[in-house]
Formats: sequence, C-alpha cells, structure tokens
Amino acid sequence: MSLTVKLTQSDEIRLNKTRKRSINPSEWAANKRKRLRILVNHTHQSEELLFLEKLHQLSDILSVLNDESELDDFSDDSDVDRTWQPTISTNIGQSDCSGLDSDEDQVNTIFNTDDTNITNINNDIIISNIYNNINTNHVNVASNSNDGINILTTNAPNSAQVSPNIGWSQTPFATIPLPEFYGPHNFIEIGLPISYVEKYLPNLHFEKASMYTNMYALAQKGKELKTTPNEIKVFYGAQALMGVIKYPRLNMYWQRGITLDLISSVITRDRFTSIRTFLHYVDVNNRPAGNTSKFWKVQPIIDCVQKACREIPRYIGMYSIDEQMVPFTGRCPHRQFVKNKPRPVGLKNFVITTSKGLVLDFELYQGSDTPFDDRTLGLGPAVVLHLTKTIPKGSAMFFDRYFTTIPLMNRLNEIGIYATGTIMSNRLKNVHFSIDKKFNRGVWEEFTRTDNKITAVKWKDSKCVTIVSTATGAEPHQIVKR
Repeated sequence: MSLTVKLTQSDEIRLNKTRKRSINPSEWAANKRKRLRILVNHTHQSEELLFLEKLHQLSDILSVLNDESELDDFSDDSDVDRTWQPTISTNIGQSDCSGLDSDEDQVNTIFNTDDTNITNINNDIIISNIYNNINTNHVNVASNSNDGINILTTNAPNSAQVSPNIGWSQTPFATIPLPEFYGPHNFIEIGLPISYVEKYLPNLHFEKASMYTNMYALAQKGKELKTTPNEIKVFYGAQALMGVIKYPRLNMYWQRGITLDLISSVITRDRFTSIRTFLHYVDVNNRPAGNTSKFWKVQPIIDCVQKACREIPRYIGMYSIDEQMVPFTGRCPHRQFVKNKPRPVGLKNFVITTSKGLVLDFELYQGSDTPFDDRTLGLGPAVVLHLTKTIPKGSAMFFDRYFTTIPLMNRLNEIGIYATGTIMSNRLKNVHFSIDKKFNRGVWEEFTRTDNKITAVKWKDSKCVTIVSTATGAEPHQIVKR
C-alpha cells in the first residue's frame, strides 16, 4: 500500500534546510512516512487498550450489582431517609392544589406484585459478542404479597432481603399536644442586677483575672499593673456601657463637652486602655494539660458563663436551637463571615434557649475540634444532639433548616423528644410536593409517613416553606394578623 504525503509549509521549510545540509529529499520523505505509520499503529493500540479497560469496568459493575449487600458502601449521604422504601400499594390522595387543573395534583401509585416472575436474566447477553471473559450471573426475582420483595441471586449464597416498605401518603398527621410554655409560673422575687451578674461571673473569676493581668503586664513591661478585682469589675461595666451608648471613637468617652460621666468618673482613659491591653485569664506560658480548646486563653470566662447556664433547671416545655454571631473583628483562627447576619463577622455560637429566650447552654464553633460526641448524622444534627442532652423527655424542640434532617428527626423521636423544623427540599427526597407556582397564599400540602411518626408540610406565605415535624401537622389552622 502506497502512502502519499502532502507537504505543508513548515515541511517545505524543513525540506529546504535538509537540502542545504546535503540530505537526500527522498530519504527524508521515507523517514516521515515511517513516523506516520508508527503513530497510526500506536493510536490503534491505545484505542484497543481503552476499549478493553471499559469492558473490565463494566464487568466489575455487573459483579457488584449481583451482591446487594455491597451497595450500601457506596452511599455517604447522611441526609437520605434510609428507612423509606417504595410502597407496595399506595393511593395518594388529592392535595389542596387539586382545583388548579393539573395532572400532577393527584397521583395514584399502585405497585402490583402478583404473578410477577422474572427469571434467568443472563448478563452474558449484554457483552457476549464483545468480551468473553466476563463471568455470567443468573438472577431470579420473586415477589411476595406480605413480606415485601425478596431478591434472590443464584450465584450469591448470602442474598439480602429488603425491609418492609415505609413510604409517605397524603393523609393528615395525628397531632400531639405541645407542652406548656416554659415555667415555673409562680411568683419569684426579683433581685438586684448585681446578683444576676454574680451568678455568671463570681468573685473568684475577677480575682484570677486581676492576678493573670498583673503577671502578663509584668512580663511585658517589667513592672506590675497593680490592678484589683474591683477595678476589673469597673472595666467590665465600662465595656457594657460602651456597648449600649456607642461613640465613634474610644477617646470620646473622656472628651470635654461630650464626656460620659458614668465612665469617666470611675476610670481614666489611660487606665482603661492599659487594662484592656494586658487583660488575661490564664498564664499564657503554661497551657493547661489536656486542654485542646482553640479558645483556651479565654476558656475560664467561657466556663463560668456556661456553668451558670447549665445550672438553670429544666422543665418539660418548648425549646429552640439556633446559631448566633459573637461580634469580633480581631485575630482569631475561627473568626467567620456569615452573610445576612446583623453582625456578619465574628465567632459562631450554637445556642439553646427556652421559649422565653433564656439561654440554657451554648457551644462556640471550633471547626473539627468542636466537642460534639456524635457526628454520624452531620454537623447540624450533631449540634442538636449535643445541646439536647439535658432536656427532659416529652419536650418539644424547634430549629431551622441548617439543622433539620430526617435521620435527626428519627433519632430525637427515639430518645423521646418532639421536634419541628424547616427543611431544605434536597433533604426530603422521598416526598414529592406540587411545584411552587401552583401554590397560592395560604395553601398547603401535607404528607405523613406511613408509620405516622413524621409529617412534612409545604405551605406558602410570601414564599413556599417546607416543615417537617414529629409533633404537629397542618391541622388545626387559623387566620392570624401580623
């Protein structure tokens, strides 16, 4: 077979150079044809190797599909409701949007499992004419009317059996009465403001703060600051007033004409700035053994406030969990920016409160070092499980879509705590609501799981929102004024 080579402009330039070097042009053309043959052969070999590699991958996939027990290892989506299976015989009722002329408003899903027998599916048929080294697998599928679906693989000795179906149907949820608002409601004597401060910041805290502040000032300047616990209290009070009455600059609180007497009469400007510069709560040269907290330098004041919060008595009631920002623009490895927050820059803090807003516990976010015991369900559920450890059974929890997942609702239901929360649509994969544009204001759809433990409600106010709950459904409802 003859091979004709068409010379390009670059080839002509090279050919002219070879002529100047007294090289035979015909010899040069023969070498070029030889290189082309080598390139064509190499290309064909690469395509054959790629084709064989694809066949090997197909063989591996088919072999995996024959063993159903191995399929679970490929899933790491913690948000999926693993308890759900398609319902064998389910008749989904009509939604509140059924008057809007659509085929999607009413869905009848019926799985008929009688007289179904698919036998001897030979995987060899797929690639028998392409690749002869793939192992054949014969699969028998049989259906039962009571025990779900049994998948039998003749070549696999340990065939798995699918659990009974747990699906969702468009039926009302059996609402559970919510507990009373957080108590106690008896009359209590209101103490002085300083008594509430002392519950969270005892005198021992101020004594240690003054001691470590003097130690740090001595190490830095070579002389003591000679601060006292009472002066640290004055400094705290001045900082609190500055947070309420805000001036553009710090020195304006002592400036003539606009001075704030509540601050300038008890502490001078230079003394205030000195204490703020050297304020410490621990010996920075001796880190406590076993303390892995990222906030170990301020851990004593965190522990004081956290201990006081955890000592507040818990009653069966309604509680809320959310995140808040501690405003901070200084240097910190865990400072974060969260958009749409009033103060977007600072430290993220997860908080649980009563229905009256009383803080019962909190946990500052430290990334992967945050002390959460159970992270198997993800970060959001880990926060909820951590903060609900001391909440009594029978209480009701409320949180937003940052925390809500179906596995979390199942876990809280197991430990005896009711929960309600908004949820992202991609975390509710087994419930199919009507599309948003079909909802008018005030219209809702409700789906209840067949075990009657969880309900999902999609409701439209100014926009559509989806809620899942283990305590209450869409009924009863009433009209309220904003």
